Amino acid sequence: MKNRTKPQASPLPTKNKRMSITLPVEIAEMLEFLAASQGITQNEALRKAIATENYFRREIMQGATILITNSDKESVKEVVLR
Repeated sequence: MKNRTKPQASPLPTKNKRMSITLPVEIAEMLEFLAASQGITQNEALRKAIATENYFRREIMQGATILITNSDKESVKEVVLR
């Protein structure tokens, strides 16, 4: 397995950009779940989701495959981003 260097994320912005979004109810409920299950705000959950997507996309662009295993470590599935 080839060692990969973690892609450098952009430094944290020194200024915030205020945005307004409209989400379908199903997606808003997913965001509520993500926030509640981690004990964080919906804003923070959205920031984390964007950072995670960014990390996965950059790794895939470098040829990586994202894999998950089930709890018994016997089943491996590839994560395919749409």
